[in-house]
Amino acid sequence: MEITKEKLEKDSDIEGSFIAKLIWNNKKIDLRLDPDDVTIEETLVLANKIIGEFGMYFKKAEDTIVNDFLENYNENWSDSKNGYPKLNELEFRCNLELNGVNFLSKDCVDIFFNENGMFGNHSLIAQSFDGENFDNSTMFG
Repeated sequence: MEITKEKLEKDSDIEGSFIAKLIWNNKKIDLRLDPDDVTIEETLVLANKIIGEFGMYFKKAEDTIVNDFLENYNENWSDSKNGYPKLNELEFRCNLELNGVNFLSKDCVDIFFNENGMFGNHSLIAQSFDGENFDNSTMFG
């Protein structure tokens, strides 16, 4: 799937931003494109690069979330009495669900994951500041 300007809708929540949809594993995923300091065409180049090889980029993002949050979950958030036991890597991955992707400018990408309540229903976000590697992550909400 290629995103073109014609497929974009204006984002009513953020001025100057646009929204598109991606079907991934039979689920509709929201894409937000915010050109910020560049043209929308430059942001579309980034979005289409990521979407063109989404499986690879998704894996990089998911790996970052697992590497950055699995130990934190097991040490600080797990609670067997309330249905949140310690998890191995596969069990942790199974609790992650792709929620959305934001493209900012020409080289920043945020991939959002729902975490099935492991962290109190916060979003876990894998971040790329070079449009290639997901070396950073954060929790939001």
